[in-house]
Amino acid sequence: MISSFQKILIILIWCTSFACALDRIWDTRYTFGPEFMTKDRISVGGGFYTNYQEDGFVPINAQLALNDYWEIGGKLLFDTEDNLESVQTYLDLGAKYRVLEYSTLEADILVGLDNNRGGGLVFSYAHFQPLSKIFSNLFEARIGFLDRVAGEGGYAKIALGVTPQFYFGKSVHAMIGVESSGSLGNLSDDFMMDIVPRLEVGILPYFHIMGELAIGILQEKNNNNVRTGIYAVMDF
Repeated sequence: MISSFQKILIILIWCTSFACALDRIWDTRYTFGPEFMTKDRISVGGGFYTNYQEDGFVPINAQLALNDYWEIGGKLLFDTEDNLESVQTYLDLGAKYRVLEYSTLEADILVGLDNNRGGGLVFSYAHFQPLSKIFSNLFEARIGFLDRVAGEGGYAKIALGVTPQFYFGKSVHAMIGVESSGSLGNLSDDFMMDIVPRLEVGILPYFHIMGELAIGILQEKNNNNVRTGIYAVMDF
């Protein structure tokens, strides 16, 4: 009989065979991707990602666990355009609160520092499900508002995601996110879904790097878009 773990692997492999950049609502957070709150964490990091249709994006972040229940953070995002001739800068400020042992609420606000392209406001609920020493799930529901997240003239954008996570010792952490999003009132035209494999490797006890690949699926208009990124984080 096929186990639940094997079923998840089969589904994920089947989905990736369809091989959209990530919707902006998934980037509007002070971290580099979906992650559950870590106690006593202080970290800084930076990275680069591109979807090949634009020059690239350079995020720099910092996050601090104030206690067992609160975490705060910020992220600067530099968006390069026109063959590096112009750079748009955005700031994300966010906070995360642990409501239950394995559940958190998060709020992020996004503002443009040197442009008038609008801002964003995103609220998130995340639930972490530890299943074994080597396997866990992270579920997330998000809702975003304002032009930079919901789109010009949009009312709101909703997003749902699940990230199965695999642990290979203490140094290797593999994730395969399935992330979807759509605008309220325009779901049929604005629906997006991505498969996002991520691999995080610990180089030193407090230094690790993560690579990701976002692949649009199910929607023909998104299937030609692929995003790659790499990030480095130092914990203190």
